[in-house]
Amino acid sequence: MYNTPFTEMSFTVFDTETTGMSPARGARLVEIAAVRVKPGLVVDLQDTFSSLINPKTDIPYQAYAIHGINTRMVADKPEAYQVLPQFLEFTGNSIVAAHNAGFDYSFLTHHLEEKGLSTGLRCIIDTVKLSRAAEKGLKSYSLDNLIHHFDMKIPLPDSYRHRALFDAAHTALLLCICLKKLANEDICTPAQLFTRHRQTFHIFR
Repeated sequence: MYNTPFTEMSFTVFDTETTGMSPARGARLVEIAAVRVKPGLVVDLQDTFSSLINPKTDIPYQAYAIHGINTRMVADKPEAYQVLPQFLEFTGNSIVAAHNAGFDYSFLTHHLEEKGLSTGLRCIIDTVKLSRAAEKGLKSYSLDNLIHHFDMKIPLPDSYRHRALFDAAHTALLLCICLKKLANEDICTPAQLFTRHRQTFHIFR
């Protein structure tokens, strides 16, 4: 697997929305979404996962102002421990990626560990660090800035901005852009990426 070219692999790129910045401080998931990248580095918007999540607490206005999800919208939705196993089943054996992966992973592990469960993930590619390796010298590697820098256009309504599916789709496209750029430096497999840019991986076991 580690010597398989990225162009022959499948990826699952995901994003979360939350009530706050840290699960250690009581923040909870309110949404998770994922988009598949097929072999050939093709973003497949027909193969997605998306679910609102009931955090069992009120969603602060500061969080609502970012993602537009309010307490009423999630009142009848499943809890995280019900949604996350479905998400992990969706990821299958694909390579998983996220923008600022440590943030999203911290929420996955927090909610699953509450129920004595594990993600089972071995590593996640962090597209913040991947984009720094592929496109050096930008002032900001926020997803917003990278969407503008690479002139990304995904056919989703603007109203989805900062919702999990919108961000996952754009992160998936960012992943493809970065891997294609790194291929020009003869970085074409996970093993080569790990050797040259180990920091792009979050490794858990």
